[in-house]
Parts: sequence; C-alpha cells; structure tokens
Amino acid sequence: MGLLEIRDIEKDFGGLIALHNVSFDVNEGEIVSVIGPNGAGKTTLFNCITGYIKPDKGQIHFLGKNITGFDPYEVNDLGMARTFQQIRLFMELTIMENVLIGMHSRIKAGVFHALLKPRWVRDEEAAARAKALEILGLFQERLLPRLDQRAKMLSYANRRRLEIARALASEPKLMLLDEPAAGMNPRETQLATDLIGQLRNMGHTILLIEHDMRLVMSISDRVIVLDHGEKIAEGTPVEIQNNEQVIEAYMGRAAKNA
Repeated sequence: MGLLEIRDIEKDFGGLIALHNVSFDVNEGEIVSVIGPNGAGKTTLFNCITGYIKPDKGQIHFLGKNITGFDPYEVNDLGMARTFQQIRLFMELTIMENVLIGMHSRIKAGVFHALLKPRWVRDEEAAARAKALEILGLFQERLLPRLDQRAKMLSYANRRRLEIARALASEPKLMLLDEPAAGMNPRETQLATDLIGQLRNMGHTILLIEHDMRLVMSISDRVIVLDHGEKIAEGTPVEIQNNEQVIEAYMGRAAKNA
C-alpha cells in the first residue's frame, strides 16, 4: 500500500477537463515528480490532493485513510504539507513568524492559554522557536541570519526557501512542492536539488511539480507525465527520457516552440 494513493481522479471546470482518470501511488521515502506542458493539470492535481478543490470523481487515500473532499487543514493535520506555484507567505511577518505559523497544527496551546502563559505554554513556545531555528539552519546563510526580516524583503529564491521551511514546520510525512526551483538561476537550482535530497534523507516523502528537467531527472525515483489532464506515462527518469509519447507531448513540443 502506498503512502499516497490516487485513483481515477477527474476534475472538470465548466466543460474544460483539467484531470481525467489520473491514478498513481507515492511510496514512503520516494521522490516522485509530476511533469507536463503548461495546462496539463499538474497544479490542479496538487489542489485536489491537498483539499483546495474537490475532485468530481475518484478517490485519494493518504496513510490508508480516504481523504477525498477533506479540507486543507484536515489534510495538513494528517501529515501532508505543500508549497505553491504562486508564493503564499505572510509578507508583513518575519521569517521566524512565518515558520512558527507553520507549526500551528502541532501546538497545543489555544488563545486562552497563550494569554495566561502558564509554564507549559512558555516551554512549548521555546521548543517551537528552537525547532524553527533547526529548520532554518537547513538554509544556512540564505535565511538563518535574517530571522527578524520581513518576508517581503526577501529575494524571490529566498521566498521559495521560506515556503519550504514553513511547510517543514508542520512535521509532514509527505511534502508536495510546486515548482520549488521556479525563477532560480543554475546555482540556486542546484542548491534546491540538494535540499530536496536532504529532505528525503530526513525521512520526508516528496511529490513535486517541476519544469527544470535536469532537476527532475537527477533526483526523481519515478516520474509521472500529464498531458491535457491525462497521465500518459510513468516510470524511472531513464524510461521517461526514452518514451516517444513523452518526447512528443512535452519535450518535443518545447523544441517546436523554441
């Protein structure tokens, strides 16, 4: 049984078929990439998995539980976290505050306790800050020296990193990364590649959408290819690179548009 099981997912937006009979599994400890041309349905798939939109048909199972139609907070509580294609940070809050917000589902104290501040709440807050520093340490000089800097002051690449840090704060079993290397130069992309491998080594399972084929092919255990909302291929990076249908639908189309 896979950590995540997608079965026959369909989504229709007023006659526009975004997803059609999409099925696949993600096993614990894997890095699985979802690729495809623009408009192939990749982000719609992520939105269905994480509860931001409801599929019209099919089922999604996570940790053996049917989560089809769950709200995003319920999915997050079970141990799934994501980043977004369009960055969604709290731009007026600091780096530290953004990461601490990511821990909300793992913190016991409510508003009443936070106002009274008993000893156990102070201890919990101190532990949360220590955990946030540990997470930010993964990004070294990119984020760690800027704890009190507002998110809006960060570079685009560092905003991407902060989104990943916030997702990590919820202690997810499965991370969905939507274009983690978007807008990055080659050196930054290599750093992102290294980070994804590090996350897997820390025990996180990764499902990602990415357009950078060098990143995808260098780090993925398996690759799933969508085109016009349908899964047209699934296999190892080598198998995908040699799949004629993929070359035509994805790589070939890019070559024609170049």
